[in-house]
This record gives sequence, C-alpha cells and structure tokens, in this order.
Amino acid sequence: MKRIHLLALSLFIVSIGPLNARVTQLEIIETMPIANGKKFGDIGAYEKISGIAYFEIAPDHKRNKTIADISRAPVNANGNIEFSAEFEILRPVNSQKASGVLFIETPSQGQKLSLGLLHDIDAQKNLNLIDEQTDLGNGFLFNRGHTLAWIAWQGKISDVDHRLTVNFPLALENEDSIGGFILTEFNGRSFEEKNPYTLPLSGRQYIQSYPSISTDKDIAKASLFVMQSGSTDASSTDVGKGEMISDEQWDFAYCPEGWPGEPSLEYICVKNSFLKNRNYHLIYQATDAPVMGLGLATTRDFISQLKYEEIDALGTPNPTTKINHVICQGIGQGARYLRDFLYQGFNVDVNGKKVCDGMNIHGAGVEKTYLNYRFSQPYRVSTQHSERFIPDVNFPRQYSVRVNPFLKFPDGILKKPAFDPKIFHTDTSTDFWQSRASLVSASEGATMDFSESSRVRRFLISSAESYNRFNGMSHNGYGGRQCFYDTNNLHIGSLMRALISNLELWVVNGEEPLASIYPKISDETLVELTSLRLPSIIEQNFNGALNGSGDMEFGPRVKFNRGMIDLLIPEVIARHKVLVPAVDEIGHDVAGIRHPHIEVPMGTYLGWNIRTTEFGGGGLCDEYGSFIPLSMSDEDAKQRNDSRPSLLSLYPDYMTYVKKLRAATDKLVSKNLLLQEDAELLLQRVEESIPLH
Repeated sequence: MKRIHLLALSLFIVSIGPLNARVTQLEIIETMPIANGKKFGDIGAYEKISGIAYFEIAPDHKRNKTIADISRAPVNANGNIEFSAEFEILRPVNSQKASGVLFIETPSQGQKLSLGLLHDIDAQKNLNLIDEQTDLGNGFLFNRGHTLAWIAWQGKISDVDHRLTVNFPLALENEDSIGGFILTEFNGRSFEEKNPYTLPLSGRQYIQSYPSISTDKDIAKASLFVMQSGSTDASSTDVGKGEMISDEQWDFAYCPEGWPGEPSLEYICVKNSFLKNRNYHLIYQATDAPVMGLGLATTRDFISQLKYEEIDALGTPNPTTKINHVICQGIGQGARYLRDFLYQGFNVDVNGKKVCDGMNIHGAGVEKTYLNYRFSQPYRVSTQHSERFIPDVNFPRQYSVRVNPFLKFPDGILKKPAFDPKIFHTDTSTDFWQSRASLVSASEGATMDFSESSRVRRFLISSAESYNRFNGMSHNGYGGRQCFYDTNNLHIGSLMRALISNLELWVVNGEEPLASIYPKISDETLVELTSLRLPSIIEQNFNGALNGSGDMEFGPRVKFNRGMIDLLIPEVIARHKVLVPAVDEIGHDVAGIRHPHIEVPMGTYLGWNIRTTEFGGGGLCDEYGSFIPLSMSDEDAKQRNDSRPSLLSLYPDYMTYVKKLRAATDKLVSKNLLLQEDAELLLQRVEESIPLH
C-alpha cells in the first residue's frame, strides 16, 4: 500500500498550528464496488474506500496531555506529533441515499467484527477483506443507508490477514528509544493445540514484539516462570507467579525446529518446548515502545474529521456524505477500548465538539483496556485461566460517578455530560463469568445494585457467548480437545439488530429507549456461585471456577488507567465478589433477553466451558461457552442423571415445538426485542429443517 512519508507531508502543511491540528490528509488508496454491485433495498449499491489517515496533534493541548508518554514523542517543525492509521469506509454509491448516520466500529486487534454480528454472514467468510466478491449477508446496515467505517487504533499489529494497522512514533529518552521492564505471557492462545519450541515475545503471531535490549539474559535481566494457571485457585483474585525456569532451559532465540536456534531479540526458545497445559510469564527489559495512547486520538480525530469537516488540510474532499449522527460500536476488545475512550475523555475533540453520539458497547463486561501505558499490550484479555496481570478492572467500573469505596474519591466513566453519548451496554453470559460484568451494576461486596446513568441502558443476552458468527460450527476448542463440552454456537445477530434499531431511534429521533434488561441482586437473578443451582448433569462436572476480580496496585506511576507499570505482578488491594446470572431448570440465565432457542430449548447453552486435563484442567475454557443437548426421553434423562426435562416431555410432536417457538418470537417482537422479519426468518429456517441457529 502506497504511503506518503510523514516528514515530507509536513512540508506541505505549514498552515496548521499546534492548537487546531487534527487530520492533515485522508489519502484515498482505492475505491471499488463491493458485493457484486448488489442493490440493498431502496439505497442501492455500496462501494469501499480504503486509505491512510495522517494526523498531527499538539502534545501540550489539554485534550491530548493525558496520552501516556506524549511528551516523549518526536515533534515536527510545528511542534506537533505526526502519525498515521489505515481506514476503510463503506458508503452508498448514490450519496443522495445516505442516511446521515455514520456507523463506526473500533476494530478488535485490527479486525472487523460488526458485519459478522449484524449481517448474518456465513462464519467461514473472512470479513477483514471486503471486495467485489464479498457476500455481505442480509445487508442490515446497508438497507438503512448508513455509512460504515473502521479506523485502526492499536499499535504493534502486524500487517497480516488484512488487519488494519497504525504507524505511531516511539517514545524517546535523550533521543534514544526508551526502555523498561515488561511482563509477557505465553498461554493457550499462543500455543493453540501445539507444544511449540519458539514463540514471538508478544505471545501472538500477529502482534509485533517489544524487542529485548539484549539476547544476553543477564543484560536483559530476564526471568521465565511457569504455572498451571493464571489463578491461584478456581475463583481467585490473586495473580499467579509461578516457578522459575533455569536459564539453561531457554534463550532469546528463534528455533522453530528445536533447540538452540538463532539468537533473536524478538523470539523466545524453550529447550524442551512449551507445554500447552501450562502458562508462562517472561519478565525482561524491553525497548522500542510506541506511544500507544495515540490510538485514542486516532479514533477521536478521524470521526471528528468525517463528522465536521468538508475537506482535509490538503483539500481532499470528505469521503462521506454529510454526517448528522455517529454511532460507535465495539465488540470484545473494541468494547473495552470504548469504555476507556470515554473514561480518558476522548469523546470530545480538540475544538470542543462531541465525537460519538451513541455507542453500542458489546462484550466488555466491567473491563477497560490496557492501552494508555508505556509498553502496553491492549490485545491481552483477562480470563480465569490466563492474562490476569493486566490493568483492566480498577476503579471506576460503573458509568455513573460514585465514590471509590476503598480510596474514597469520586470517579466514573461518564464525567462530561455535554459530551457523553447515549449508550447501550450489552453483555452475554460469558461476560459475567470471564469479564466480571456483575460489577458494572453491583457493589464490590455484592450487597446492592447501583442505579445507572440516564444515558446508559444495560442488557444481558442470556446464555450466549460474546461473539458467534452465523452458521458457526460447534467445536471443542484448540485441536478439538481443549474444552470438555461442545462450544456454544448460538448466533445472537437477530437480537442485536433489534437493539441497534432501538439505539438508532434514541440517538437520531430522540425516542425513549428500551428499559435495561439485566440480572439484579434485588430480584435474586444475580447470585453468588454458592447459590447457583445448576442441573445435575452439569453440576457434576463443575468446580466453581470464574474469573476473580479486585482492585490492583501496579505502582506509583499508574493513575487513571494510564502511565507506567512498575509492579509487573500486581498486588491485590481490595477484593471484589463477582456474581453470575441465576439459571432455570434447563440451566439458562433467568434474566436478560432470551433468544427463542433459549426460551424453547433443544439443549442447554452456557456462557462458560471447562478446560480438559490435557490443556490445564481445573478451570474455565478460555471465553468459550457450552452446549449440552437435552435427553430424548425421561428414561434417557434418568440414565444420564439429567435433572432437566427431556425433549419428548417438552415437545410431544414437531408442531408443539413450532407453536412454542412462534409464541416466543411473537413475545420478543411485541417488546421490540426482535424485528418482525427476523422472527419470520427464524421460523422459516425451522420449518425448512435448516439448522436452528
């Protein structure tokens, strides 16, 4: 992809002063038709614009000063910091048909997830590359005439698999790249089903590593530790430390075929291979830290440019038709990023204008992101088993401002009423078990529910995983052996389309939104693990594991989820009680929005799964859920010690099943929780004997 060198570009932009510097150029690399020119409703065909956005920001501007290490980034002749990011835009070919709504997704590790969630595109399709041949599914967002956009924000993403990438400057000290200690983890996500000899120091093939300052372990002051799990017990708050591996057993080297390999600043080699049923922590002195918090400015300034400006600094026209409203969506990592984006104060641009008018924050739980730090690792996600060392759940956890019960000062994610967006915060069952979603609305001691901001609505999508594609196949994790149960493949796109439609009415028309639908302590639908009553067939294999939570101490240079971490293994300063949704006799979450296949079940869908012994055992299986079919008859259930009702007891014949399913869809439609066309399509698929989900 053609790139204009940032220094050369700056020679043309002599008129940009330090206070109004934002997007200097939107370089359009390619414009192409998509989806074979398919016409979407009355809107017509869509086209894709891909390019690179170039930025300048003033490091001393009040809306930029909270970016960690911004004072250490090199500046140009104007005293501004320069950087760039890849973007993509999907827009109606006929600009007169555009709705005036910009629907922008914050990518997850450089990937586009929204179309997979909302458009019922087959799970086997790669949505990172959208071109002339891409099947764009039901066209939900296109049928509404919305303009879609993505802008990269995460540094250190490798240019692979069509992921969106950025180019951020390094933080400097005395004109040299700054150094410091870092903790990196190698776990099941690194190994997949293998026992590899070598891995990148990042632990991910698609993430660029922070290089060691030396291949000499003594100079790098490096140590490697091994442990069975990141938790010290099934639901622990503490972060595991592990046992040290002797220096003779590993090296900074690249050795795909085995020991000893070639010395490398960016790879680790283990003499007898990594073991896939263990976690490893490596502590070492690293260098080459980009100013990762610039990602926050990237999102802010790109959206602001599309929303408010007609041209860029070089006169390039805005590639979107007039934008009246912006709805931002994040899924998983992108959702955690949006919570942090709000908390760090980036929903207002340098000219004092609102950025996102509405947000759908899906699958974040209580977490924020590990971004605005020196040597940050925003791709990490804490689970009960792994990557529990990251700063993701420290106060504040709620959107509304409240007093920190431990440190006695007020704080909240939403603190700028004039610039706070209207928010739908949607979690699945998995997010309660792994992302500690109960703490978004319940006290740390699990004694009371909190009232929420009038600008926030919360929803639980009952008994679902955070992100499943349409027609996805159930499996058992890495190598088909990682998880004890088949995974939960319930696709929730139909429910999310109804919620997005309602959010749009709230944002665009000012209509009163749906009331929140989520579990609460007060009505006993949010409970402690000890009070959870699981069906017998599930209870017998459950060991009481969930991802524990607590306020962590990371050292004196960490405040307000930014800075420099000194305590790489954080100390717990206050423990939280994490609650989970109460379940019915099937094992499904009682509260929340219940999909028709939850309300009229053929089996139990869980938001959690169990790790097999081969892959560590004794805890939750990553972020996977489970599916456990119902017994066919009462006799079968008795033989299996299955307390759940059997299929034949629920549905004596096929028409009984269809009748109950129709009643469930009608109920959701009447509450504006399912669109009529989706209700009809679901029933049609059942009647045509197409797989139910």
